[in-house]
Amino acid sequence: MYKIYIRDQNLNRVGEIDDYNYLDIIPRFNGVGSFALELPTDCKETKQLLNQRAGIIVKRDGKTLFSGDITSRNRKWNKDQDKMTFGGVDDNRKLLNLAYPVPSGNFSLQDYDIRMGAAETVMKEYIEANLGVNALAERRVQNLIIAADQGLGNVVTGRARFHPLIEMFSSLAISGGDLGFRIVQIGSNLEFQVYQPTDLTKQAFFSPLLGNLLEFEYSNKDPETNFAIVGGGGEGKDRILLQKSDNASITKYGRIETFIDQRNTSEISELQQSMDEELASKGEQNSLSITPIDTDSLSFGRDYNLGDKVSIILTIPNEVVEILEVNYFISMFQASLYEERVRKIQNKLDIIQDVVREIKIRITPEGVRISPTIGTPDSISRNSIGIFDKMKKIIRRVSNLERR
Repeated sequence: MYKIYIRDQNLNRVGEIDDYNYLDIIPRFNGVGSFALELPTDCKETKQLLNQRAGIIVKRDGKTLFSGDITSRNRKWNKDQDKMTFGGVDDNRKLLNLAYPVPSGNFSLQDYDIRMGAAETVMKEYIEANLGVNALAERRVQNLIIAADQGLGNVVTGRARFHPLIEMFSSLAISGGDLGFRIVQIGSNLEFQVYQPTDLTKQAFFSPLLGNLLEFEYSNKDPETNFAIVGGGGEGKDRILLQKSDNASITKYGRIETFIDQRNTSEISELQQSMDEELASKGEQNSLSITPIDTDSLSFGRDYNLGDKVSIILTIPNEVVEILEVNYFISMFQASLYEERVRKIQNKLDIIQDVVREIKIRITPEGVRISPTIGTPDSISRNSIGIFDKMKKIIRRVSNLERR
């Protein structure tokens, strides 16, 4: 059961939305989610949503699924209709603010704000210093609280110099062991959370033969690199140089080299971290968009969530179906009974196992449609992807120079 509420600028719930045409929400794993809400212009909810800094809260079975601010308003009128469409982003938007090299604002004191520790702890320290109680008064986010620190993740090093927090955290989350982070409304507060997504590859299966997969779209892109050399501090032959390779990728695609300029540090752990991030973000890109059907055995919000790792069996050859019923195969797969017979069958299956990166949810008075996207970060299926990648590289390089 989905409920849509209106919140005011102080995060208080001031009404419930019943009269609407549709609500599209897209929560994104370690990214900024978005929404679009269409409703009649003359209803009372529209008047409330037009108030300054209004927002919405979406609850599923009593638990907050999405919360965020309205950032755009559009009215469309003709002789047949008069409707308003409100657009907005979720509360991860707050993470677009910068991580200062000196949280006090006196930038002459040091070049970087360097922090080391468990990935969760480091992220929460940056939040507290830049948006929380230790931030400059004018930078503090209203009603922001930080969930209790559990020390999740590998030991990482953060080096902040005017980086958007969400950009820094995305890198730290990968190096920290594929953690998740988010800001979501709890009561009348915004809570920053770090969590460990669940590996459900042996529990959450989607397949046409299981009756829980309506359609899918799959795309694949070769890696940009699989062999990284990083240059740290020093000059010429005295410069620190390290290298790392993705051997499985090299075997599959051949060797694709890249060089990472990290002259701002001589710390070996940071240099290794930069290679890990480069190989992860520029490795093979796979993206799968599926339209699942909720069943008694597998349902969104109950059995899997954003950030969880799931399995999708796209095709099962007839010869495999003749050997084993798919449900029997899955039961053996879940029990890790990798006998020779099962291994042969598994090799013939087209199985994708990856993280649920975003979930598109359309809510209408008639029902709900859910479309998860599963795959590597920022994977998209479009012919013009090359030019977008080139622009990203140029922007990133110029941005790094600007911060020096």
